[in-house]
Amino acid sequence: MADPRFFDNVGPFSHPRIAELTGGKPARACERSIADVAALDSAGPDHLSYCEGVKFRSALERTKAGAVLVSPALESSVPATAIAIICDQPSLAFAKVATAMYPDACLIWPRKKPPVHRIAPSARVGEGTVIAPDVFIGEDVEIGDDSVIGPGVVLGRGVKIGRKALLGPHVTISHALIGDRCIVQSGSRIGQDGFGYVSSASGHFKIPQLGRVILQDDVEVGANATIDRGALSDTVVGEGTKIDNLVHIGHNNRIGRRVIILAQSGFSGSCEFGDFAVIGGQVGVADHLKIGAGTYVASKSGVTRSLEAGKVYGGYPARPIEQWRREVGTLARLTKSRSKNERDNGKE
Repeated sequence: MADPRFFDNVGPFSHPRIAELTGGKPARACERSIADVAALDSAGPDHLSYCEGVKFRSALERTKAGAVLVSPALESSVPATAIAIICDQPSLAFAKVATAMYPDACLIWPRKKPPVHRIAPSARVGEGTVIAPDVFIGEDVEIGDDSVIGPGVVLGRGVKIGRKALLGPHVTISHALIGDRCIVQSGSRIGQDGFGYVSSASGHFKIPQLGRVILQDDVEVGANATIDRGALSDTVVGEGTKIDNLVHIGHNNRIGRRVIILAQSGFSGSCEFGDFAVIGGQVGVADHLKIGAGTYVASKSGVTRSLEAGKVYGGYPARPIEQWRREVGTLARLTKSRSKNERDNGKE
């Protein structure tokens, strides 16, 4: 279900073609073809999905996908409405099908229409918008009224920029929808590939990143920040959120409204941040975690588990701030006491 404004689908694929690409074996014959790939929860009857492990069994059991790549152990959990395609490593098989279906997923222009204009004829630029020199604007880009596009900016095909936006020098945006009054400071990159690979004995196979980045209204992104597009779903930054310089936001993250993210923080994929959360500088967040609304995470903390709403956390691993302070104080006292004992023993 990749957005056709950004991705070219060369399907549909027949089930024998999918079996050929994956080495999998369909549980039963089917004449229906597969038009696209999708996650279990968002797939429809014409889509191929996959299930890698038992922790996703409930999503597998309720999926509406037409075909699902699964291991032999999960074949019985595939709904009767779907075709089970049995394979040893479903995630690798899915990546191979997605790559074949979207061979040019990394490109920011259609392969059949390479760029020959600095500003594509199909691009639409609003009234009062200022475009500096050396800007590249791809096919079907839309820019709202009264925006400023700085020198050296690159906008890939299909990108949408709202009204009164400000893009600093040498910003790159692809596979993205940007709201009104957004500011993206110099050198930031939005919409590039997320970091997704499937490892096997033959190496690391790249997973096509077929999602988008969505910045809602009044978002500000600091200089040299990076926001990866989603793998199958979108990376979303909520209204009014402010992101400092040198922040990395991985694929599929969902950042709430009016969140503050300070410099040099980095988030792994598929995390959720509640509204009004504050993330201090140099904070690291592991993947698939939830940070509650109004939560404050102190600088240099390492978040390895989900955090409750409205609380203050610090340390590595991040824990309630008072607990962390007590532990640090206790350790300092123990160290001081041991040093004193060692000095006293030396005098004897």
